[in-house]
Amino acid sequence: MIVQRSCATLLLLLTVVACIGTQCNTLLAKEPMPMSAKIISKESVVQFLNRFEEIAEKEDFSLLRDMVHERAVFRFNDGDFVGRKSIQAAFEKTWKSGSGVKKERFYLSDIVVLSVDQASATATYTYNWEGRQDGRPFRMQGRGTRVLVEEQGRLQIIHEHLSRFPKLP
Repeated sequence: MIVQRSCATLLLLLTVVACIGTQCNTLLAKEPMPMSAKIISKESVVQFLNRFEEIAEKEDFSLLRDMVHERAVFRFNDGDFVGRKSIQAAFEKTWKSGSGVKKERFYLSDIVVLSVDQASATATYTYNWEGRQDGRPFRMQGRGTRVLVEEQGRLQIIHEHLSRFPKLP
């Protein structure tokens, strides 16, 4: 009788341990959320977007490098640029273009932060480019979308899509 109860108790204990082990393995298989995880805020997204444009005014991609994800995709009217090196080449080509454009200001307006979570954010905006070309003032506007990710404690652009506003009929 004591042996039967001991065997039954042992069997029950092994079953509980096996179930706990399975649950622990299931929990461990999922990546744990760091206790210090900070949710990206709408304010931090807007600050990042504006800071990126301020730094870009210096026309030195080395200052922007850490703000652009290594595998980023930038989609512009003149093509798609995949990877940081390709994006750097596109920026530098624009900055060195001999088109007679003297850029005076590029800035974002109408920023709408669509989503934020612990690891990413998405925003849309109007881009504004003002300057002079061949001595005459110009102003260009269009629309943009940026997707940001947080990696190693910093925000980076992983996707940008710029396009001109559609022509009105």
